[in-house]
Amino acid sequence: MRLPEFIKKATNNSPIVHRRDVVTFSIFLAVSAIFWGVRSAQEEHDATYEVALHIENMPAGAVFTTHIPATLRVTLYDNNIHLIDYGKGSSFRSLTVDFNRYADVAGNFRISGAELQSLLLNELSSTTQITAMSPALIDARYALTEGKKVPVRLLADVTTEGNYRDFAPEIRPDSVLVYAPRNILDTLRQVHARPLRAIGLTDTLRQMVGMELGVGVKATPDSVEVTVPVIQYVTREFNDIDIVAKDVPAGKRLILFPRQVNLRCLANYDHYSQFSKEDFELSVSYDSIKARPDRQFLPIDIYTPLNSTEVYNFQLSAQGVEYTIEE
Repeated sequence: MRLPEFIKKATNNSPIVHRRDVVTFSIFLAVSAIFWGVRSAQEEHDATYEVALHIENMPAGAVFTTHIPATLRVTLYDNNIHLIDYGKGSSFRSLTVDFNRYADVAGNFRISGAELQSLLLNELSSTTQITAMSPALIDARYALTEGKKVPVRLLADVTTEGNYRDFAPEIRPDSVLVYAPRNILDTLRQVHARPLRAIGLTDTLRQMVGMELGVGVKATPDSVEVTVPVIQYVTREFNDIDIVAKDVPAGKRLILFPRQVNLRCLANYDHYSQFSKEDFELSVSYDSIKARPDRQFLPIDIYTPLNSTEVYNFQLSAQGVEYTIEE
C-alpha cells in the first residue's frame, strides 16, 4: 500500500518500530473517517426549502383576484444524503400545476393540502416525509375578464406646522385597471386607496399607498404614489398701495379716504424676494354705492395675478374706505 506523502515524511527519520505505529494510526484514522462519513450520511434531520409554484394552461383573460403564493415553504425529514440532493436544486424545487384541473366555473381555484402534498411527494424519494408546509393549501379566486379602468380616490388627513401649508394630494397613477367578476365590475365606479394620515408636516410628503379592495377584486397596479405638496411661507408687508376707483360714471369723481393702505400676506419662502406691491391691485367699485347707498365705507377688492401657491392670507390695514362724490 502506497503511503500518503505526509506519512512518508513523518516516518523517514523515525525508527522502524515508530514507523509501524504511525502507519497503523493513520489507517485507523482513515477507517474512522469513512465510518463517520457513512454514519453521518445515514443520520436523519429536518430541512426547509423554498419550492417555486408555477400554474400552466391559464385561459386568456383569466386573472387571479386573490393572493396566489409564488413559493411554497416545505420542511422535509430524511437522511442527509437526500436532503443535500434536494438542496442542490433538484426538480423538487419547482412545482407546476394545471389551472384547468383545480379551477371551477364559479371562479374558485383550490388545491387541498392532501393534494398539494401528493404533488410534492411525486418529486421526492420514497423515504422522504413532509413535516410542514406553508401555505397548507391553495384557495384563491379568479376572474375571466379584460378588466375595467376606474379612478382612484384618496381620503387624506394632513396637517402642517406653523407657516407651512399643504395642497391637494396628487395621485399617480390616478386610475387603475381592476379585475373582478362581471357582476362586480358592472357596478364599480371607483376604487379607494388606503386612508393617509400625516401630522405636522414641514416638507413635501411622498408615499406609496396600497388599495382598499374587496374580496375577489384585484387592481393593477395595486398601489399608487401619493404626493402631498408642502410649501413654507413667510410674512410679507407692502406699504402705501394706491386704491383705484372703478366704474365711476362720466362727470363724477370719487374721493377716497384713505387713498392708500398697507397689505400684509404670507409669501412663498422660495420666491420671497420676487414679489413687489406692483403685483397687487386694490380697488373699490362705484357700483357698490348704487347697491347700498346708505353704506359709509366701500369694501376694498384685491386682485393679483399671483396664484395661491405664491401668496395667500391677505390682510389690509383698512377693510374699507370712506368716500365722497364730486360732480
